[in-house]
Amino acid sequence: MANLATILIGFERLMAGVHRKTAQVGDHRIAYSEGGKGEPVVLVHGFSASGDSWNQISAQLTKRYHVIAPDLPGWGESTRIDSASYAYPAQVERLHQFLQQLGLTRFHLVGHSMGGFIASAYAARYPDEVITLGLIAPHGITEPEQSDLARAVGQGDNWLVVNSEQGFDRLMQNLFVKRPYIPRAVTKYLTQVTISRAAKTQRIFDELQTNNPPLVERLGQIKAPTFIIWGDQDKLIHVSAAEVFHRGISGSEVLIMKQTGHMPLLENVKQCASAYMAFLQKPHSAKEAAA
Repeated sequence: MANLATILIGFERLMAGVHRKTAQVGDHRIAYSEGGKGEPVVLVHGFSASGDSWNQISAQLTKRYHVIAPDLPGWGESTRIDSASYAYPAQVERLHQFLQQLGLTRFHLVGHSMGGFIASAYAARYPDEVITLGLIAPHGITEPEQSDLARAVGQGDNWLVVNSEQGFDRLMQNLFVKRPYIPRAVTKYLTQVTISRAAKTQRIFDELQTNNPPLVERLGQIKAPTFIIWGDQDKLIHVSAAEVFHRGISGSEVLIMKQTGHMPLLENVKQCASAYMAFLQKPHSAKEAAA
């Protein structure tokens, strides 16, 4: 089953126009997908995901851009060390070291969920490197209205950490309004991997709750043109948080996608990709920014 899943995921990468590579950053071997030519676009995935979550978006981006989608340390095919911290400060610095190693000094940066926090913090810390910033349902600020996940965690029921097949199915149901088709072999493979990593995943989740200094206080340091995308029925991070990011990041734009959950990049690929591509093609490209 794992072999079939690997073949199917490999085919999806092929269709996306990306190839898998690795880089050594400190104690971590980082796996990443890379493809296309043009201005570089760095895609940072969410919690318990990998660079493969971007494959369908990458299929559009690689036609015009140079795409880099890493498996963050601790996730996907990258190294996970039980004693290591995968809290936000460490991940931001690992991402910086990784991009330096690839020779990237100016790039478009996009982050989803957990990756949205990392991308936001990165853009605030290294403003000269980020041409534009894309945020898809980013984590990191207190939601004006509590999400379903926040309420569940408050009651001791963290369904983001999966311990069973039923738990994985519940997670999938909560991620989407309309669950997209995923081949059974891939679903089975992802279920097994996710369950096997549950203990460390819980520890990482706990680490990610530390937010000091608060991200909301750093949003004003972001200078890059920013595009915020959110699903109107997001159960993980309530859509009301979009306005907080919008107010905090000067000149930012917001798109609220109708009938969409936490994963616009998988649930509503065409609209998500076309909206983001349109944002990139506005006159704040690398050439414009350097002028």
